[in-house]
Amino acid sequence: MKEFLTAPGFLSPYGTFGADFSSIMAWFFTALFIYGWQQGRKHQGQRHHLVTLWGMVAMLAYFTIYYLARGLGALSVEGREGFGGPDWVYNYIFSPILLVHIVVISVGLVLAVYMIILGYRSSVLKNKNRLLTTGTLKMQSKTFKKVLLGSALVFGLIAVIRGGPLGRVMVWVSSFIIIAVVLLLERTVERLLPDGANRHRKIGTLTMVLYVIALLTSTATYIMLYYIYPVTDI
Repeated sequence: MKEFLTAPGFLSPYGTFGADFSSIMAWFFTALFIYGWQQGRKHQGQRHHLVTLWGMVAMLAYFTIYYLARGLGALSVEGREGFGGPDWVYNYIFSPILLVHIVVISVGLVLAVYMIILGYRSSVLKNKNRLLTTGTLKMQSKTFKKVLLGSALVFGLIAVIRGGPLGRVMVWVSSFIIIAVVLLLERTVERLLPDGANRHRKIGTLTMVLYVIALLTSTATYIMLYYIYPVTDI
């Protein structure tokens, strides 16, 4: 799989198939989420729910498989090997943009899981349309502990049973960390935004902004790597 992803790409003379395909998927998922977000603003609750739910599930599955195949995102740790431009561009332009992208993606993945859970908890299905419900939405302490402990046991067992390279184990560890962060995020946010419907709208808008930033930063790094400053054989 890794050899397939590092094969010559189809969007630029210097890109790889994995980088090109990942760039297209980033545009696809962002466009899908923008569409789903617009449907929510038009009060098309069921359509918004289905588009964003399955879009986020597909995105999480895709990026998990992709980063497993790439060795958990080789670009973030391979340093100057993938960049052929001058030092000042790498240090003051490329690296900061890449850092912002990694941070935004990390936060975006956490919010993706959080929004899936919050979407179910803050809405009801009525006459084949999903509607947000106003009112205080709070997680019980018993539920918090059960979900946290259950997640630790499930992902811990998977990591032990599957074993394998450190990168694979880190995926399951990271999955538990995401769940734990989501739970802690919920306990914090429910104090600031006690109303479930208002919480869903505000955090959903924030999530959409982060996805647009992630798309812009990923596109910027792609253009610099494979169009402006590619590594070429002399």
